[in-house]
Amino acid sequence: MSGKCGIFYNSNHIVHRSDMSSPENPTRLVKIMNFLQGRLKLFDRPDCKLFTEFPPAAEEDLLRAHDIGYINFIRNYCQKGGGFLGDSTYLAPNTYKAAVTSAGAVMEANRQVACGELATAFAIVRPPGHHASMDKFGGYCIFNNAAVASRYLQAKGLAQKILIVDIDAHAGNGTMRIFYEDPTVINLSVHRDPHDFYPHDGFIHQIGKGKGRGYNINVEVPEGSGNDEYLMILENIVRPVITDYMPDYVMCLVGFDAHYTDNQSNLQLTSTGYYEFVKRLKKMNGGKLCVVLEGGYNSAENVNLAHTIIYSLMGEPAPYEDSIDGLSGTVTRNVKTRSILENNLIELIDLLGGYYHFNQDGIFSGRTENGGE
Repeated sequence: MSGKCGIFYNSNHIVHRSDMSSPENPTRLVKIMNFLQGRLKLFDRPDCKLFTEFPPAAEEDLLRAHDIGYINFIRNYCQKGGGFLGDSTYLAPNTYKAAVTSAGAVMEANRQVACGELATAFAIVRPPGHHASMDKFGGYCIFNNAAVASRYLQAKGLAQKILIVDIDAHAGNGTMRIFYEDPTVINLSVHRDPHDFYPHDGFIHQIGKGKGRGYNINVEVPEGSGNDEYLMILENIVRPVITDYMPDYVMCLVGFDAHYTDNQSNLQLTSTGYYEFVKRLKKMNGGKLCVVLEGGYNSAENVNLAHTIIYSLMGEPAPYEDSIDGLSGTVTRNVKTRSILENNLIELIDLLGGYYHFNQDGIFSGRTENGGE
């Protein structure tokens, strides 16, 4: 396997922009790439390669995850000039082109990692995808990039069983819906409690249906959750799932909106938390991993976090060590946050205990600092 890290960037994403103000706009990626190419000069290194040319997702690729009526609706709406669809989602005249390129980038990034052409990859793409279901847009998402890529890997014989670990602040409800009755793809989404938070879907009790029961996992985290809480989930939920499910392939979806500077999610991951989560997940997967960008709308902070993700994938030291006063703001809130999360995990383990071997005692030990070593 090559030790290189590939960065996949759909440069035509700039044609996908709204006439109205939207936080999901080209600036969020343009600033990242300007930094990586300009100030950091990342692609002058022999161990990191930029990919901007790759085939867009074809209709047959989209059809593995989406209904033909939905695909035609998006294509026709764009041809008619686009407009606001609702649920925070918009289409521009050339959005279809940008969306299939975004999906194509994620397909190619995962293909190269699955084939061993790259050790790791980071798909820095928009529009994002994890809220899009078979026949519905939502939350800025048009086509579900991760779902299209997963079905592509399966169709090409590159993987049979896939685990998607999603740490965007919002539940990956579109991915959940696509694979809800399918045991060959686990959607494991770690997100803020959706009872009072978008998309108001992705609850602990939603563990799949029919043959897919036990193969959909929603980890609800309370406000104030930070590095310790996420690493506790990684060690006590994600690791046992990997051990028991034995996926052929693991993909990680990252949203920068779980960072403590985001004023909507009220989660408290720091760049150190992102770095360590990706580092440990990569090690659990034998040193290979493809990360796909989902949300995150603080364009200034996105630059630092993209840098962090890439250095974690490359095995470089963490470039930033931002910190806040306590993982959950105050000692009192930290105790409350941990207590709520522990109760959520106990409920989840009770539901999934027949499918995976969880060590419930480990949740209360708090020993997460050496779990990935």
